[in-house]
Amino acid sequence: MVTTLDKFGRLIIPKKFREDLGINSNTALNISEEGNRIVIELVEDKKPLVKKNGILVFTGKLEEKKNSDFIKSDRNKRMRKLLTNKD
Repeated sequence: MVTTLDKFGRLIIPKKFREDLGINSNTALNISEEGNRIVIELVEDKKPLVKKNGILVFTGKLEEKKNSDFIKSDRNKRMRKLLTNKD
């Protein structure tokens, strides 16, 4: 795919790439030069799962648009299970 720089030297990353890779305005990118190539890579975030007080906690970022239906569905299933399995 061909793209050009604007007069300020900015490069537009095509929307399809941004969506596929989960890139947004807050995404950290590493840029480097390899011979006559410019390489742009996502900066790895910290591990999204960490143990806090012996419990695994998700600390990563969620793409609300892509995950919200799944999260709502899973949350509802867990709530129904908790409400119907009273001890």
